[in-house]
Amino acid sequence: MTIDAYSYPPCGTNKKIKFYCPDMVGDIEKIERLLQGDQRVACLDFVKKLLEKYPDHSVPLFYNAILNLQLSDEHKAEEAINLFLEKHPELPSAHALKATLEASLGKGDEAINELQTALEKTEVNLHPSLYDAFGVVGQMLVMTGKILAARAHFTLQSNLAQDDDNTPMQMLMRLNHAPEIPIFLKQDLSFVECPADFPRKDEFNNALKDATQGLWRRSLAQFEELRAGAPRNPGILENIAALQFSLALDETAAKTLHTFAVAEQRLDFETAAEAEALAKSLSEQDEEQIDVVAASMPITEMEQLLEKLRVDERAEHLPVDLSQLGTEDSPPPRAAYLLLDKPRVASATELTLDNVSLVLGEVLVYGKETDRPARIEFTAAKGPQFDQAIALLKEICGETIEPTVEETAQGRIYALQDLMNWQWRLPDDITPEVRGKLMAEKRRQVMLEKWVNFPLKSLNGKTPTEAAQDADLRLPLAAEVLTLEMVAQQEKWKFDFSELRKKLNLPGAELLSTDDLDVLSVPITRLHRLPVDKLSDEDLINVYGRSVIRGLNKAVEMAAKELLNRESLQDQVDRSQLYGELARTAADGDEALGYLKKAQEEAVKQGQSPGLWLVAELSMRFERREMAEAQQLMQVLMSKYAQEPNTAQALFGVLQRFGLITPDGRMAGMPQGAPPAAPGPEEAGGLWTPGAGSPPPAAPPQAAPPAEEKKSGLWLPGMD
Repeated sequence: MTIDAYSYPPCGTNKKIKFYCPDMVGDIEKIERLLQGDQRVACLDFVKKLLEKYPDHSVPLFYNAILNLQLSDEHKAEEAINLFLEKHPELPSAHALKATLEASLGKGDEAINELQTALEKTEVNLHPSLYDAFGVVGQMLVMTGKILAARAHFTLQSNLAQDDDNTPMQMLMRLNHAPEIPIFLKQDLSFVECPADFPRKDEFNNALKDATQGLWRRSLAQFEELRAGAPRNPGILENIAALQFSLALDETAAKTLHTFAVAEQRLDFETAAEAEALAKSLSEQDEEQIDVVAASMPITEMEQLLEKLRVDERAEHLPVDLSQLGTEDSPPPRAAYLLLDKPRVASATELTLDNVSLVLGEVLVYGKETDRPARIEFTAAKGPQFDQAIALLKEICGETIEPTVEETAQGRIYALQDLMNWQWRLPDDITPEVRGKLMAEKRRQVMLEKWVNFPLKSLNGKTPTEAAQDADLRLPLAAEVLTLEMVAQQEKWKFDFSELRKKLNLPGAELLSTDDLDVLSVPITRLHRLPVDKLSDEDLINVYGRSVIRGLNKAVEMAAKELLNRESLQDQVDRSQLYGELARTAADGDEALGYLKKAQEEAVKQGQSPGLWLVAELSMRFERREMAEAQQLMQVLMSKYAQEPNTAQALFGVLQRFGLITPDGRMAGMPQGAPPAAPGPEEAGGLWTPGAGSPPPAAPPQAAPPAEEKKSGLWLPGMD
């Protein structure tokens, strides 16, 4: 290739080749030819020889650094990059490569600081190494749970991306779709304009300009200086918090947000509560934890014990493959049971919240081993019902076991998680309607009777009921309720939070007014409160899009149903896709299957293949262990749709995930394991739907999801 002498050198200096390194034109051309031919080892050898000739020149030092970063081990790469940085600390590319190296080593603070230095030293054109560094640093931030900082880096990278590079946008979509990421962390960081009455407008706007250009560190210093003269100015505090989040200073940002929330609560309590909830989600939480315990008791009469367990209806046999429960240290158990607080009701017609069977824990029966006697082992969280469960098990087993109990901790969970979780055993004839009704009753009971009386450290150790009487705790209490409401939306709870707010004397979160409404600026935490039937067609489509992108289940459900019903949009919407989203957001498995059937029907009506929706249904049938239906779907897919590339790829992924096919394409047999336990009151679908994304490698927790809401991870078209 021919190098233009009036172009800039590859190292990133602002001087053109003709005036900076005219005698290197031929060398640069040879290096670029080797790189284009993917001859990187040969290229590095040539660069090393060039370095002998020009040991201090930025061009060979740059190539040496970037090639060692790509080819060499950590030590050599670090050595080469440090040499480049030592010789040319004025070059943004040197700091960008250092940022890339630090990010690859998991050194988050160092990587961000080097990247900010690179940006601050950029005078004219952004060097390509900076663009790449934004992506590497962003991925490192995802891995370390700094989601808002990762979003900021990917957003800036996306704004700088060429038309043919959608990688940063794909990363943002993955973060948006990840169900384990709290809704609070799915919002875009934005900066507030200068308040009209603020006297130092020029300084504010200069800081704001730097912030929007990614010069977050420099902007933060400017806003901190402004804050010294106006410590409670909400615009300054909001911008400082956004900049701190962008720089992965989550703990500091949480404190800033708390200061903002306290200052803002008298003017805009809802905005203050949202800020406090975000601060809470990023602060180090130290709520009470309890042990998950395996309690074992020696067995004196094995056969009599097994018979007692077999006939007692409070011990329900688990038809699992016991051989899979053995470990290197222990052979598999002889039997496995669920311990119920009461016998399972025979028919759903008699089912009430008072007589439904609650699962207290798991019981395993082990035979005699070389170094220990035969034993029965009960595993559960050591919460309020633990002692009751042990007493019940002793009652069932009688004299076939010794009364002494040896407890072994298996792990720890939050006490609040144990409070909010439950698992039922329901009658075989349970219907979705009965289960849904019971589910709603139980959720209401838990929220209005249990949660409100549970002490929380965020409320200074008081219960929500007690905090409702304390004016100083009104803001953190509102933040706790909002946090739960966002969990409820992601976990598909059926509960009216206005009832909880009323009980706690908090302002109600009513439907939003459409007067002067800009749906694109409504916080994502409020989208589910929009009156969708009163929105214009354009606003409705925008609300649906924002809700789907962020995985806001309740808002998606509301907007999708309105889109399906709105006559003016019948020719503009993909009805099969809308039904697919409703399947993904459905709280009930049978309801989700119904929506998938409608998605298939609509695809046919629109002249499209229903193959992907059939694969989605197949995934759900496998999850529910409905093998007869799954077999029929397999026959239809193989005979009619397996030749479609997208359908074939999706089918392969589902079969591989359920263990029916190996990664190299060989059939492995039908899914193994027991039929699933009768679903808990809120069994989540977790469906794969077209357009849904896959989760990022790591993310911080929002709140413990209820155990009764088992995550199936089912596939719907678009998750790949």
